[in-house]
Amino acid sequence: MKKTILGLDLGTNSIGWALVDAENKKILGMGSRIIPYSDTEGDDFLKGTGESKNQSRTAARTARKLLDRYQLRRKYLFNFLKKNEMLPDNELISLSALELYSLRSRAANEK
Repeated sequence: MKKTILGLDLGTNSIGWALVDAENKKILGMGSRIIPYSDTEGDDFLKGTGESKNQSRTAARTARKLLDRYQLRRKYLFNFLKKNEMLPDNELISLSALELYSLRSRAANEK
């Protein structure tokens, strides 16, 4: 009596199968089918260009973290400079960029 076994692997996004001849210990056939995430992402998924649902959320969260850390570094720097009285006067802060560059140029060339 020939004994064959059909094995199934049911995953969340795929179904795998194998047909095995138990007496001769040979695989007669095997394969798998991938199930796309949804109808809207199905075309991209089949082309191999689809992205996971959480990828856009992760990118946005990463951008928020980077911005928060940048602002925190600026705050700490400002507080440090203020504490050590290293901030420039208000009249220097109110100068335009062109005036600031001319001051830097004069400081480099004159005593």
